[in-house]
Amino acid sequence: MAVVDGFSHLVLHVTDLDRSEAFYRDIIGLDVIGRDLVAEDGPNSLLAMNTRQRLVLVEVPEVTAIRPNSSTIHHAWLLTIEEFQRTRERMEKAGYDVDDSRAQFRAMGENSMDIYDPDGQRYQIQAYAPEATQVITENTGPIACGHVDDFAVGSVKTFVKGKFCLVRLDEGFLALSRWCTHLNGLLSWKREHWEFYCPMHGARFDRRGLPRPKGRPCPPLRLHPVTIDSAGVVTVDPDTVIKRDDFDASQLTAPPAGARETEAAQAGKGA
Repeated sequence: MAVVDGFSHLVLHVTDLDRSEAFYRDIIGLDVIGRDLVAEDGPNSLLAMNTRQRLVLVEVPEVTAIRPNSSTIHHAWLLTIEEFQRTRERMEKAGYDVDDSRAQFRAMGENSMDIYDPDGQRYQIQAYAPEATQVITENTGPIACGHVDDFAVGSVKTFVKGKFCLVRLDEGFLALSRWCTHLNGLLSWKREHWEFYCPMHGARFDRRGLPRPKGRPCPPLRLHPVTIDSAGVVTVDPDTVIKRDDFDASQLTAPPAGARETEAAQAGKGA
C-alpha cells in the first residue's frame, strides 16, 4: 500500500472571495499568487504556503463549517515558534482572541491557539518550543524513598518531588521519569490498567517504561539512578537522567540479599 507523505493543495469553499483572500493573506500570512488560475466551478484565488503547498479558495453560495456529529470543521497549521509568535501578534492587532481554551491539556512547550476564518471554519495554529522535547530536571538532589520492605513486588509509587515513579519488579527497582518522551506531558500511573498514561496525547507505557504496542510510538521512558544502601534504604537521583532504546535487566537495581527474605510476603500486598 502506498504511503501518503504530503499534499499538493487544499481546496476550501468560501462565500466572499475578497473577504476570505484578505483573511488568509493578512492574518494567516499566505502569499496570493492570483485569481482564477485553477479549473474550479466558480471564482477562485490561489495562495501559497512557505512549504510549497497551495491553498485554493473557491467562492460558493453557502459554506457548511460544521460536519455531522462534530462541533466544527477542523484544520491546522504547524509553525516554528518564531512564526507562531509573529502570527499571534498579527491576530492580536486584528482583534482576534488568541487565548488557548485547552491550555490545561497542553504538554510543556506546546503552543496552540484557535482562530476562525470569515465562514466559521476553525484552524488550530500550533508550534513546539524547545522545552517540548528537552530533558527536564528540578535540581532536587537525591531523594530517599523508603526501605526496600516498603515496596511490594509489582508496586508503583509516584513521587511529586523530582517527578518520577519508583517501580519494584521481581528482579529489582526502576526509577522512571514521569516526563513523557513524546512531548513532555506529565504521566500518571493507571493502576487499574497496569500502565503509565499521558493525558496530553494518549501515550501509554508499561511498568518497565516501554511504549505499549498499540499506543503512540515513543522512545522508552527515561530512567534515574537507584541506589540501595546496606540498611536497605532506596535512594533515587532525579537530577541524573538516563536515556535508553529498550529495557534490559541491567537497568534494575536489586535489593540487598537480606531484604529478599521478605519478598514472598510482600508480593501479596497491593501488587
